[in-house]
Amino acid sequence: MSRRQQWVYRVEPSRFPEDFPQRLERFMKAGGFTSRGLARRLRVNNRMLRRWRRGVRPDPGHLFSLFTVAEEMGLLHILLHGTEEPDETERRVA
Repeated sequence: MSRRQQWVYRVEPSRFPEDFPQRLERFMKAGGFTSRGLARRLRVNNRMLRRWRRGVRPDPGHLFSLFTVAEEMGLLHILLHGTEEPDETERRVA
């Protein structure tokens, strides 16, 4: 008879940036978005965006949409934690 194997899973705490509301504000300013305009682009209501600006974490689906919009505009570096503005060679490639 075989012995049943047990698995041990370690759950790491999420590393969501604490300065996300400030990053979101900088992204909106750099992209020229109003609150209503960004909410429409992300297909969320304005109240949801207001909550994010106050510190509530977006769910993964909304984060993906936000990152997709930011990547299309070349502003993803503003939202991502620990990234800097791309240098000139990266901008030419994109």
